[in-house]
Amino acid sequence: MRHRHVLRAGAALLMAGIALITPTAASADDTVSALATAGTAATIGGYPVWAHFNNPGIEKDGVADDTIHLELERLIDAAPAGSTIQGSIYSLTLNSVAQALVDAQTRGVTVRVVLDGKNATTGATAVTTIKKLTNHRFCSYGTGNACISTSATGDMHTKMFTFSATTDPNGVARTQVAWFGSANLTTATGPKSFNNAITVYGDAALTAGLNANFTDMWNQAHFDGNDYYDAFAPRGYFVASAASGYSSPEAEGQTDSIVTRLNDVTPDENCRLRISVAFVTAGRPELLAQILKMRAAGCQIWMVASTTDTGDIWVNSTVYNELLTAGVKIRRQYNVHDKYFALYGKFTDTYRYRIYTGSQNWTADALSGNDELFVKMAWETGTTHPLYTAYYNHFMDTYNEGTTCTIANYPCREVV
Repeated sequence: MRHRHVLRAGAALLMAGIALITPTAASADDTVSALATAGTAATIGGYPVWAHFNNPGIEKDGVADDTIHLELERLIDAAPAGSTIQGSIYSLTLNSVAQALVDAQTRGVTVRVVLDGKNATTGATAVTTIKKLTNHRFCSYGTGNACISTSATGDMHTKMFTFSATTDPNGVARTQVAWFGSANLTTATGPKSFNNAITVYGDAALTAGLNANFTDMWNQAHFDGNDYYDAFAPRGYFVASAASGYSSPEAEGQTDSIVTRLNDVTPDENCRLRISVAFVTAGRPELLAQILKMRAAGCQIWMVASTTDTGDIWVNSTVYNELLTAGVKIRRQYNVHDKYFALYGKFTDTYRYRIYTGSQNWTADALSGNDELFVKMAWETGTTHPLYTAYYNHFMDTYNEGTTCTIANYPCREVV
C-alpha cells in the first residue's frame, strides 16, 4: 500500500496566516529562518490552490523528500471511475506513480499519458508498468524525443497532469483539477532534488488550456519553423483566472516567454525577485537583459542555482559575471531542480505578489527546442499571500546554506 501525504506543522501555520512575510520582511537579510512547507493552501484568482515542495536537504547525495510525487499519487488514487486523467512525463523511474495510473485505469478511469521518447528503451520497471496503459505514447521526431518540437535535440520536458475529477488534500471532491511544476518522476530529479508543484482546483479555463496543449502533444502536432507558441494564431498559450500558461517551442528570434511575463512589473527599490533554477546558459540574452534592467531600476534580486557533477555552479561564466557585477546575489546549492521566479513588485499602481513556475530552465532549448510549460500565476495582494510566502520559504531552504558566489571564486567553489 502506498504511503499517503501528510501535512507538516509549518503548512498548517501558513494556512492559519501565521509567519507570513510582509513587504518589509521580503527585504530581509540573505539568511532568514524559514518554515519548510510540505503543503500550503491559498486562493488564487478565486480558486483553491495548493503548493507542494521537495526539500531534500543540502547534502550532495540528497535525502529523499517524497512530498510531491506522493501528492500526485493521492490525486491519481482519488480519481473516480468514469473520470479522465491526462499527463505528460519527461522521465520516469518511480514505479509507484506508474502503478497508480495503471490502477486508475483498472477501476474505470480513462488515462492518457505522453512521455519523452528516451523513456521507451530505458528498461525501467516503471516504464514496463506504464506500458500497461491502453493510452500511452512515447514521443519522437527524427533524432529528437519531443512531441511537438521538431528539433533534432528536442525533449518533451513538460511536467503536468489534469484530472476531470479527484479530491483536494482535505478530501473535498473537486472537478477540473490541474497539476504542474518542476519535478520529474525519478528519484534523482524528483525526491532527491529541490522541486515545486502547484495544484489548482476548479478553474475550467486552466484545465482546458492544459488539455489543449496535451492534445497537441498526444497528436504530435508540428508547426512550420518549429513555431508552436504564436499569440496571433492563436496557439500555444491560454489565459485563465488562477494562472496563464505559455508553451514552447517558439521559433528562434521571436519573443522570450519569461521576459514577456516579467516585464509587466514596474521595478523600483521596493521590488524583490528571487530566482531558483537548475542551470543557466548564455542562450537567453533577452532574459539576462530583463533581469539587469530590473536590477538597474533598484529591484533587489537573489538567485540560487544547482551544482554540476564536478562541484561547480551550473551557470554560464559570462551571465554569472554580469549578474554579480549588477548586484544580483547568487548562491550555489546541490540538487536544485526548481524553475521559478517569486516576485514582489508594482503592477500598474499596486504592489503585488506573483509566482511564475513550470518546466523551463534558463536555456535556449527551453524556449525554442523543447516542449515546455511556463506558468504565470495570478497575483496576490494584501498582508496575506500564502502562495508567495510558501515559495519564499522554499527559496530560503535552498539558499540559506548555499555557497556564496563572487566573481573571484567562479565557478563558485567553496573556499578551503
